[in-house]
Amino acid sequence: MQAFLNLLGQTNIPAIVAALLLCLAYLPPLWQALPQSPAQGQTTEGSKQTRWRLLAFLVALVAMLAVLVTPINSLARSQLFFMHMLQVIVLSTLCAPLLLLAMPAALLKRLRPEESQGRSNRSSFLRWLTRPLPASILYNGFFLLWHLPPLYLATSEQALLYDLALLALLLLALLNWWPLLGPAEEKRRLSYPAQMLYAFLDGQPIDIYAFLLVFSGTLFYPVYAQQPHPLIAPLSDQEAAGAMLLIPGLVDLIVMTPLFFRWLALLEEKARIRDLQLQQALEEEEQRQGQELSEHRQAASEPSPGLSGE
Repeated sequence: MQAFLNLLGQTNIPAIVAALLLCLAYLPPLWQALPQSPAQGQTTEGSKQTRWRLLAFLVALVAMLAVLVTPINSLARSQLFFMHMLQVIVLSTLCAPLLLLAMPAALLKRLRPEESQGRSNRSSFLRWLTRPLPASILYNGFFLLWHLPPLYLATSEQALLYDLALLALLLLALLNWWPLLGPAEEKRRLSYPAQMLYAFLDGQPIDIYAFLLVFSGTLFYPVYAQQPHPLIAPLSDQEAAGAMLLIPGLVDLIVMTPLFFRWLALLEEKARIRDLQLQQALEEEEQRQGQELSEHRQAASEPSPGLSGE
């Protein structure tokens, strides 16, 4: 009985509950959208997107459970800050965008109800939360506030608080990715240059924090020196964690690259349309001038009424 209680105490109950809620929210609508017969699978293009969404959700779910309910969680909280940053990166850089890409239309409609459903206040609030500035401030602000040494040491001493903080970070990461990976109507709020600027500026606060971890030479979190891991010194562990935290900056560059090429393609398309419109205008002008010249020649070739009377 005591062994069972110890095992229950070491289990990340909030992560398991969150995983079950995600399964209840994602799997039924995705399963219903799958084709029920091979003939449907051959004719519906939407079934391919549904399969990709289902795959993205399963990858996100497995990755989330891998860093939250395995020994990685206990190591991250007490021995290896490097493992803690692994949790942060997996949740915010892998799981959050995959969950957004996998979101079924039925769940999105439930989260963002139409004003005709009498839920305009909730819809407006969620729409405000997913705007670039509030989303970035909430995510970066929570991350930096949580990692202030006094607050982080307090949460690392309580497993429940630590687990809840990781899930809160995942939730805020969903909001943070929304301006880039949300529904099409949401992304149309920002032009491609604005999306690139958002992706660049959004990662700067955490990048600065990562550089402090690497180059400060000071151990920020003494909890990792109380029971240090035998294979790595606490300060080296902190420096490795800071270096790993720079990975999201590389992801931002990867995200910015297709946005840049889409922007160039949009500029080329606009230039092509302007050229076509200009060419069409020139052709219409030439036709008008040719018609006027033809009418003038026809009028000049016709005999005047006085001469025809003689």
